[in-house]
Amino acid sequence: MAPVYPLIQEASNSISGDSIKYKLSFVPFTISLLFGIISGVKSVSLLITEIATSDELKALGLVNVSKSMYSEAFVRYDPQLFRSIFYHLIKAIGLICIPDLQCLGQLLLVDGSIFPAISTMQWASYQSTANAIKMHLAFDLNKMTPVQFLVKEANYSEREFLSGIIEKGITYICDRGYISFRIFKKMYDTGAFFIIRGKNKLCYVVQEQLAVNIPDQFLSFIRNIQDIKVIFDNGTDNNFYRIVKFVALEEQYVLVTNRFDLTTHQIIMLYAYRWQIELFFRFIKRTLNCIHLFSHDSKGIQVQFYLYMIAHTLLLSFKQECEQISDEHKGVDMSKIPTKNDMNGKSSNKDISPKSGRIYVKGLVTMLGERVRKYWKIGIHWLTVLRNWLFKPFCANMAVELSRIKG
Repeated sequence: MAPVYPLIQEASNSISGDSIKYKLSFVPFTISLLFGIISGVKSVSLLITEIATSDELKALGLVNVSKSMYSEAFVRYDPQLFRSIFYHLIKAIGLICIPDLQCLGQLLLVDGSIFPAISTMQWASYQSTANAIKMHLAFDLNKMTPVQFLVKEANYSEREFLSGIIEKGITYICDRGYISFRIFKKMYDTGAFFIIRGKNKLCYVVQEQLAVNIPDQFLSFIRNIQDIKVIFDNGTDNNFYRIVKFVALEEQYVLVTNRFDLTTHQIIMLYAYRWQIELFFRFIKRTLNCIHLFSHDSKGIQVQFYLYMIAHTLLLSFKQECEQISDEHKGVDMSKIPTKNDMNGKSSNKDISPKSGRIYVKGLVTMLGERVRKYWKIGIHWLTVLRNWLFKPFCANMAVELSRIKG
């Protein structure tokens, strides 16, 4: 909690008379819910029971209040306060970047996921027989963490979300639901980039056949590869686009992009990494129990999701620190492992061979192995051990033990 506590206190100071007027004021409300999320509590009622019966939680100063006080607090506090905490935390906490991806520029995965809502949540209209909300998310592939999101009724347009977050210099990686000639043009006009899966029947005029650059070991997995420069027949501009077509697992893929500086292999692999955002949705739904809504109010839902993003950021930072402490404790050469100081903002595709200790250039696909799991994934087993150790004094031996849990 140390990295976020000053930000919570600062936000609380901006609310005049908050701690005097309310027993469940901003600080205990936020701290209690973050504890509930990190420790796997599935409902406000269970959180109240935990606080009422735990000497450790009482020692931390968490207040024992009624469920109605939580309901009021979810509506009372502006979601923008939690938004500010989240964005300041991301900037301050210094998560490790993946150097192999950092050298390809800033990469954001964009997708949406539906969360069920109860029948009384009329604002969350979805189908005639069910209500639901959808989380629209921009996921930073360079650091494996969420950076922007929007929670709306499930019928809200995915394309509108993407259109609203486009920034110069960022490459957006999306699935078929985001394909739009209007978005393609806006990307060009803004100076942004994209890799989006298109439909098989796109109409275009081929301008040039580009060189296909694929490592030999991947040719047994993908076939019928084409890399072409095109102009779309029914587009809204005369800009050149690039289409990479291939067959994988007997399925045809058509990737549309305006990145002409990458190889064919890099385009395909970056789209393959889009699956990381699906894994994140699974993590917050199943591992952090985000599918259980603490509030049914539209403002309360926003607050809850910001708290889940804050909790994920704290957990990821803590895991990375544990790995670094463990490596140092075991006598690993600290100059040869990722650190928050020397990796952020640098463009490098070099890494350290675990066998020889020598620097070599890594292929993009190799990052799907042990290294990503070590520094950028929060497994259920690792999180379970952490929950059981929440009230023990932290030390190097605990970090070593946590680093052994692969999850």
